[in-house]
Amino acid sequence: MTVDFKAEVEKRREDLLADLFSLLEINSERDDSQADKEHPFGPGPVKALEHFLAMAQKDGYKTRNIDNYVGDFEFGQGDETLGIFAHLDVVPAGSGWDTDPYKPVIKDGKLYARGSSDDKGPTLAAYYALKIIKELGLPTSKKVRFVLGTDEESGWGDMDYYFAHPDVEKPDFGFAPDAEFPIINGEKGNITQYLHFSGQNAGPVVLHSFKGGLRDNMVPESAQAIISGQLSQAQLEAKLDDFLDAYPVLSGSIEAQGDCFVIEIVGKAAHGSTPEEGVNGATFLALFLNQFDFAGPAKAFIDLSANVLHEDFDGQKLGLAYTDPKMGALSMNAGIFDFEEGANDNTITLNFRYPQGTDTA
Repeated sequence: MTVDFKAEVEKRREDLLADLFSLLEINSERDDSQADKEHPFGPGPVKALEHFLAMAQKDGYKTRNIDNYVGDFEFGQGDETLGIFAHLDVVPAGSGWDTDPYKPVIKDGKLYARGSSDDKGPTLAAYYALKIIKELGLPTSKKVRFVLGTDEESGWGDMDYYFAHPDVEKPDFGFAPDAEFPIINGEKGNITQYLHFSGQNAGPVVLHSFKGGLRDNMVPESAQAIISGQLSQAQLEAKLDDFLDAYPVLSGSIEAQGDCFVIEIVGKAAHGSTPEEGVNGATFLALFLNQFDFAGPAKAFIDLSANVLHEDFDGQKLGLAYTDPKMGALSMNAGIFDFEEGANDNTITLNFRYPQGTDTA
């Protein structure tokens, strides 16, 4: 029996797009502020999971919801089980969209929506591949388990919970319809480390606050600092104008707030696996602030961000650079910056993707 799978997909094109659009319209960003027992990563990921499982039930699958962390269903028979590991959560949409990130549109043959490529689009592609096999009654030599996670973008708490569950057996092997879908032959290791600073100041210019970044695995689009000291607004504005002239990829602003000044730098967001494709608003803000007379841990926070982390995409300045001939170079993304004056522990998160030949030791 010969099956023209492209033709089978084309027959289902409208149904596939309708299912995909309905999934893309769900804002499934993690929201810890609304997390509870019923919504471990907030209501959005749960809504997306329930939506997908309802679709699978309609198509005749017996689904399972593991406490709103993970869903799964199985198809076929066999002594071995193939796992398909997809995820329904997305990174925050951020700004700079020409369209609403949760109202999918097709322009010039391309689909625009948050999650269209990571990972709702590939998830639906894999789902419809299985759907075609099921509807055509094609034989399978192995059982297939389709697994739907809800926390891939933030920490994999979904998978930890799933495989710790007493009713879950590990598949014999599997793949993830993600990254450079449909196939890659290896994936870099992924680890997030933290740099720690106290909130002390010791110089004539005081850093009251420095905030930037939404997720470890996102290049911070923007960052904001609150400072005070021996500076006038006119001086700051003149220096910022010069800085923005030197870096036209940026935008920025200064606003007086009592005796303090709020300074914001806006760059460009990108995925943490490709930090060189973004413009890190936080390290650029540190680069701007580093000309002023801070001291103590506040100075260390700014100086390290400006002189070590800034544009150190491959970990060269950190002494961690490594390249594998097949998997490429280690990458480093400075993702979240959090400094508060007087706090005992301020942090900068560094997300590393490391190839074979090196490890986390």
